[in-house]
Amino acid sequence: MATAARPTPSRLHRLCLPATVLLAAACALLVHVAAAQPAAATTLEQVDRSVQAGHLDEARRQLGRVLQAHPDDAQAHYVDAELLARQGLFGPAQDELSAARRLAPGLPFARPDAVRALDLQLERLGSTHAAAPPPAPASDAGIPLSLLLAVAAGGLFAWALMRLARQTSVSTGVSKR
Repeated sequence: MATAARPTPSRLHRLCLPATVLLAAACALLVHVAAAQPAAATTLEQVDRSVQAGHLDEARRQLGRVLQAHPDDAQAHYVDAELLARQGLFGPAQDELSAARRLAPGLPFARPDAVRALDLQLERLGSTHAAAPPPAPASDAGIPLSLLLAVAAGGLFAWALMRLARQTSVSTGVSKR
């Protein structure tokens, strides 16, 4: 009795799993990068809103991102000096104010009375406190939620493609073994 030859999987079906995994990984990476973009585009207005709300640690983290993206932004250095002075950190505040003055002599973006008030505040701080290093911005611990969501979406997409491929192979009579 002759046994029927078992059909061999087509090339499409052999490549389906690796292609699905690769596509899912690419989707996850794209979603993660797209989700990270707003965090990188922190503005001085966002820093100001955090300061006004009393979230000084968040404002320092945001300002760190602004300065990392724009290290020659005199206004960002000036705002950092104000924030550090408000936190009582004389040395770092003085350094940031010096950087702002070096980058934009005369500080044309700031109100003269605000600059005088900052200078007076730094004089008072300098006479009462020793220089202290700025607090290290708290790093985001753990895996970002956007990355977890991207991996979950990629996994769901891969599962759907594999299920579709399995259904297609069953309907065409191609065995997956």
